[in-house]
Amino acid sequence: MQAFGFKKFGDPNVFEELTIAKPALKKGRVLVQTSAFGINPFDSKLRQGLVSFKKPPEFPLIPGNDVAGTIIDLAPDVTEFQIGDSVIGRTANGAYAEIVSVPHLKLVHKPDGISFTKAAGIPNAGVTAYDLLKSALQLENVTSILVLGGSGAVGSFVIQIAKAMGLFVAATAAPQNTGFVKGLGVDLFIPTNQLAKRNFLDDAPVDVLINATPTPFDGEDTYRWLKSNGQLATLNGLPSGFQSQHAEQTIIDFNDVKYHQNKKALTYLTELITHNQLEVPVAQAFPFSLEGVIKAQALLDTHHKPGKIIVTKEI
Repeated sequence: MQAFGFKKFGDPNVFEELTIAKPALKKGRVLVQTSAFGINPFDSKLRQGLVSFKKPPEFPLIPGNDVAGTIIDLAPDVTEFQIGDSVIGRTANGAYAEIVSVPHLKLVHKPDGISFTKAAGIPNAGVTAYDLLKSALQLENVTSILVLGGSGAVGSFVIQIAKAMGLFVAATAAPQNTGFVKGLGVDLFIPTNQLAKRNFLDDAPVDVLINATPTPFDGEDTYRWLKSNGQLATLNGLPSGFQSQHAEQTIIDFNDVKYHQNKKALTYLTELITHNQLEVPVAQAFPFSLEGVIKAQALLDTHHKPGKIIVTKEI
């Protein structure tokens, strides 16, 4: 079968079109004929050799966590799906392929009202956002949150989930992404070039501060907007000693590996889509081909417009 991977680390051009064996059907899994797969920042790090492995990786490496497609086979113990079902799934790797093996506990039916292209943008970022809000944080008695990096993949999902929960949501993003973030339904948009210049939340600090930017949280310009007994969650680390210096608050250095909410999260996210409470932003879609994958990887390495990058058979 067709797959896209690489046999050495490097720039996007290391990708090759590969012919590999169809995945063996194992207990608890289904085989999905891929219609679209999502491209994530981790894929770029993997391609460049920036991911640490316990032992040297075996090439070729075939990346990919997000897949949308049609079930073509399923293990006898999988009873909630049927051959021919349109599905959305999350897998540890290997989604850049014609056929993907997906655990049934990381798979849900695709709503009729969403394309495979958009569906492929949900799993990784959507589940991470869900795990942040529904598992890592304690949201009882919480009424307000501030999302740093509201135009990013995870940040955009966090905003929409929080709004669906009835929370007041403020978010930061670069000025050029003002329209995009406001379109997600934020109550207060804060341009990143105005953080130190205006007192947006000085008189109304938030219960929860989420750093969804690709950089460690440093607290500069925004930490003052978190309540003294508030909760801080960061996706990409903290400065050394930060937690011990702020022991009066709940500080979470978030790692999604701790959570196993894939099925629950994907079910929740598809329900939001069905009720028009969640939009999956797509930055750009590329053809399901080697050229499409290389171009998608090249775009991934840039400061592209907000939204997920998708490789799809729908174009």
